[in-house]
Amino acid sequence: MRIAIFGAGSTGCYVGGLLQLCGHHVTFICRERVRNAIVEAGGITLTDYAGQCEKLMPAAMITQLADEQFDVVFVTLKCHQLEGALTDLQQLAQNGAELFFMQNGLDSLAPIAQQLPYEKVKQGITPFNVLSQPCAHFHRGTEGTLIFQQTPSSKQFASELCAIGFPAEVYMDMRPVIYGKLLLNLNNAFNAIANQPIKTQLENRALRKVLAAAQREWLAVAQCEGIELAQFTAVKPAWMPVIMSLPNWIFLHLAKAMLQIDPQARSSMWEDIQAGRKTEIEYLNQAVVVHAEKLGMDAPINRQISAMIASLEKGEEVALAQLCALAS
Repeated sequence: MRIAIFGAGSTGCYVGGLLQLCGHHVTFICRERVRNAIVEAGGITLTDYAGQCEKLMPAAMITQLADEQFDVVFVTLKCHQLEGALTDLQQLAQNGAELFFMQNGLDSLAPIAQQLPYEKVKQGITPFNVLSQPCAHFHRGTEGTLIFQQTPSSKQFASELCAIGFPAEVYMDMRPVIYGKLLLNLNNAFNAIANQPIKTQLENRALRKVLAAAQREWLAVAQCEGIELAQFTAVKPAWMPVIMSLPNWIFLHLAKAMLQIDPQARSSMWEDIQAGRKTEIEYLNQAVVVHAEKLGMDAPINRQISAMIASLEKGEEVALAQLCALAS
């Protein structure tokens, strides 16, 4: 199958590499610096916290579209980059490609969905963190199952990925999936504020209580909207804040699987802040605030997290203790 990764950054390169390992012809549509780094390194290296190590060269790499035709395109751009790519996305759809939007955020498709062929627009979830390292090395630091909206092609991909030992699933209704994933992704911003590895952060009860408070706000909003969140952990979504708030001696026993991650893994938003890039806060914690306000509710923890990320984007310092005090 002819596949393209549109916006092949850290996550896109990792997913594209997996699909090429499944035997597909994968084209990376990427920035020139990414292409040059891959060429200089002799291919991309994929590793993970469990010992994976693969090296391969993408079937093709291009920095701008001509008249290419693909069967499926995985759009791995940041949420805020989608509008700027609309013309290219329209061209890809018109040339027959099924578009899978792999953004981990809320309402990111809203500005462009009406301008694309409805039957070509599908969604997916990339549930793990990928850190870009020197020499085109992409390291997955956390576990997670790739999720795709169900189509004949996505069912094939899921089967092929499972066959090479990488879990993947398909869903007919993606809204509960996106809502459920957001419950976990609320930590992306908080991890950037905490400025420490995810594992270290989760082992600190005071910090877990902040995340728990943010999760309670989103659960309350989702309940008012009548959406039952898809479950991504060993416990039901409603129990996540409870587990997060437990004393350390209980949490560390119950959450062994959650803590089986790379000790140095950090969120993609932390990486964005360190690189001076715009973050996706508008589609994560800030989206919780917006949905809450539409319902006449308040989400003070997510509002404060959003404000602190805005400060970090400007290069300003923030006080983690202030956020911990607000959640206590």
